[in-house]
Amino acid sequence: MADFTTAVRERFKATSKDRAAVRRLVAAGRRVDAEPSIDRSRAFVRRRMRRVAPRGPEAFTGDMMEALGTNFLSEGAQIRRAVGYVEVNAPRRSVTGSGFLIGAGLFITNCHVIEDAAAARGTQVIFDKEIDELGRPRATTTFLLDPDRLLLLSPPEELDYAVVALGQRSNGMAMPEELGFCALSDSPDRHALGINVNIIQHPRGWSKMAALRKNLLVARTDTTLHYETDTDQGSSGAPVFNDDWDVIALHHWGEPFLAVEDDNGRPIGGSLNEGVRISAIYRDLEARLTKLDAEGGKLLAQALDKGKPQTALTGARRLTPPRPAVHREEAHSLIGAKPMSTPSEPGTIRITLPLEITIRIGDSAAPALQAPAVLVAPQALAPARSLTRAAEALRRDNDYANREGYDADFIAGHALPLPKLNARLKKQLAPLRDGEPDAKDGELKYVHFSVKVNKIRQMAIFTATNIDGETYLAVNRKTGAVEEAAEGDIWFNDPRVSGSFVLGQPFYGEWSHLFDRGHLTRRSDPTWGDAEDAERANADTFHFTNCSPQHFRFNQAARFWQGAERYVLENGVLAAGQGKRISVFQGPIFDDRIDLSAGEVQIPSCFFKIVAWEGADGLKSVGLVVDQKNLLAEERRFIGTPNDLPSVDVAQWRVNIGTIEKRTGLDFGDAIRDADTIRTNGQPLVGGEAQILVRDFADLLPV
Repeated sequence: MADFTTAVRERFKATSKDRAAVRRLVAAGRRVDAEPSIDRSRAFVRRRMRRVAPRGPEAFTGDMMEALGTNFLSEGAQIRRAVGYVEVNAPRRSVTGSGFLIGAGLFITNCHVIEDAAAARGTQVIFDKEIDELGRPRATTTFLLDPDRLLLLSPPEELDYAVVALGQRSNGMAMPEELGFCALSDSPDRHALGINVNIIQHPRGWSKMAALRKNLLVARTDTTLHYETDTDQGSSGAPVFNDDWDVIALHHWGEPFLAVEDDNGRPIGGSLNEGVRISAIYRDLEARLTKLDAEGGKLLAQALDKGKPQTALTGARRLTPPRPAVHREEAHSLIGAKPMSTPSEPGTIRITLPLEITIRIGDSAAPALQAPAVLVAPQALAPARSLTRAAEALRRDNDYANREGYDADFIAGHALPLPKLNARLKKQLAPLRDGEPDAKDGELKYVHFSVKVNKIRQMAIFTATNIDGETYLAVNRKTGAVEEAAEGDIWFNDPRVSGSFVLGQPFYGEWSHLFDRGHLTRRSDPTWGDAEDAERANADTFHFTNCSPQHFRFNQAARFWQGAERYVLENGVLAAGQGKRISVFQGPIFDDRIDLSAGEVQIPSCFFKIVAWEGADGLKSVGLVVDQKNLLAEERRFIGTPNDLPSVDVAQWRVNIGTIEKRTGLDFGDAIRDADTIRTNGQPLVGGEAQILVRDFADLLPV
């Protein structure tokens, strides 16, 4: 890598005078003169004129390189879907970047991003990771890569590309043909010095962004293009386009510079970027065709065709009838992105089209302007739940070694271990990554709670939580009501377990018209102890391992379910004067006969909760089941919290804990079963098992 860095900086040094000359000509209004090759300049101008003024030169006045038809926006909105966010989790390194489809199911990024076959196998590419017209996350689709079908590498010190075949889809619903592609070409009419280039990228791993204008193409070598910009540095592997959305370079390097001055002679900071010329990559790939096997040669030959990209748009996804769960192979995902850019400067306008455009205006000291523009009728879209900005203050402690997890001896005098898994669940248990303590046991320990994940269902088998009653009640009595704080927009992946074992934001973004990201262990449950522990516990509940797809009405309307812990504390533990502590187990209940599927994900129709505490005469427990199946036909169609609908009755039952064990495959142990209060109150039996419809907190009977 050191040789690579030295080579790039030597090229920057060699083109310094050329860059300065181009800047002077553009500033003087002589943009066309910036291109020293007359043949290239004429070819580029002819191509531009056909696009801008199809009736001939007499129909056009002004600087043709600055003219943009309105199709610039619509074509850009299509081509941006071919750009993906790259996450590499190789055995010894983790890298993030950008890349794009080039046709025939092939994907390209930098070789310094994907350096070999092992890295390619540990890579996933997320498409449509962006913000839509209403400021919500767009539905995403994730693909793995398949280097066994095709992998072509050019080292960083040469052309720095990695072309690899797209593999299986691991999440989401978009097909490759819907995403389109950026056609490769080696024709000499795609760029000229002095033009502005456009870069679609994922800076810092953020949602997709587009840097338009102010990206001046100032120098060219045989294999690279140099462009200067005062916008964010782009991610490695991003496509660099001309104004006709022809890809002209593969971005691979950027570093700060102070070469431009404002009207007062003050230096304006920016980035000097280098991209590998697509024409050089095209010719190199073409030369390698004859060395490939039949399948690889066919794929690459198709990708080198000069056809224009085609895309198709899709509507909202629909749930499908019950079917067996889909088994998936493990795919590794990266947690945490290496910063590759800096925030935008003041004096910018950001326009969401659906791609974000950053345009610098005026003096660098000018105040920042934020001007989101919605260019689509809002009523034509399916808006999502409004999220507050408060949770942005969440800070995850990355040192997971300091988490002790669920304490089986939390309630004095009663050992309540984690539930045991039956033989079927043991096969589905997600192990932790190699090197983690007790990896095969699969216990993810957080502050005051633990989680075990089902790698087939891609969500928790259960969570187990310790709650300190005194601190817990102090938190909730601020409002005097059982309610959750507004959910934040930051959720975390857990690096201790493979990302392919856990549903992440790609799923919740795609299905946001139906589901909230529902906490299993509630965010307020483990937030006790000193201030530091409480803060870390709160952030820990925002791991996707603790998240489940809950219908938006279920997540916001099931007050008995949400308030069970508090009710037990107030009317059981504290009333009895015992210990002020409870332990809670909760999780999804799957039933292949009735559960609907969201794509390849089986949606649990029910969830269970078991609460245990020390009562006046010994250990007590209560089991609850709450049902969301009857809600799943309703889609979210308006912004904000849903209006109250009196007809919506989230079905909740108090049930025999043995029933929960049968339905989940979990064994909670004799202590929990023997403490079940449902069998001591003369309750009726339904089908041989106690089941009581909960219509009031009193139905929980925490005595």
